[in-house]
Amino acid sequence: MLKKSKYIILGSLFFASTLAASEFNLRSSGVDIKYDDQTVTIKRMHDEECKTINGADPKNIWSGNYAKEGLPEKCVKKFVTTVGKITPMKINDKIETIGELEVIKFIKESQTDKNKLLIDARLPDWFLQMSIPTAENIPFPYFNKDKYPDDFYDVLDMIGVKELSEGKYDFTNAKELLLFCNGPWCPQSTLAIKNLIKIGFPQEKIKWYRGGMYSWKMLNLTTVSE
Repeated sequence: MLKKSKYIILGSLFFASTLAASEFNLRSSGVDIKYDDQTVTIKRMHDEECKTINGADPKNIWSGNYAKEGLPEKCVKKFVTTVGKITPMKINDKIETIGELEVIKFIKESQTDKNKLLIDARLPDWFLQMSIPTAENIPFPYFNKDKYPDDFYDVLDMIGVKELSEGKYDFTNAKELLLFCNGPWCPQSTLAIKNLIKIGFPQEKIKWYRGGMYSWKMLNLTTVSE
């Protein structure tokens, strides 16, 4: 079965952040534009105080109140917005990026169609804190055969894929997958998808919920926790 220890995958989390930053310079440095006779840089704003937050701890990320004081706690959302690197809207032209209504439709259809699998690609600590109902936690490092071969074969079994020989796979019974992670700034689901592409998984059977948990929580949709 898939391991749940956070210690064996912290290195992969660091690698994921580094890879995401190097792929798209715009994610970190932004872009300069001319506007009203002045130069403006469009980029994510990172206050110095916020840089001290431990981005590997889900309890830290899902904290902080940015609403007006005195409002009922049930009416405001609490989460940090200053970590990570922005992902593009599309991974490629073959993989569909979807929104919340499409996720809900997918979940409803999966109740009677067991060939549809909603995957929370985040590390276990994040999944245990909260996730989308019906999601299976398959941490993104486990899609990497070179680093986690034992867990990789568990993943193949979960997504309906068989290995015929080294590097060759049977996708006849491959499930339709919908992957997500923390939000538009999170690279974990995209890394999982890239490893699926690497083994030849049919890309028309992959959907990506770019908004992830941030968008889901922002819209006050139902979450579950372990």
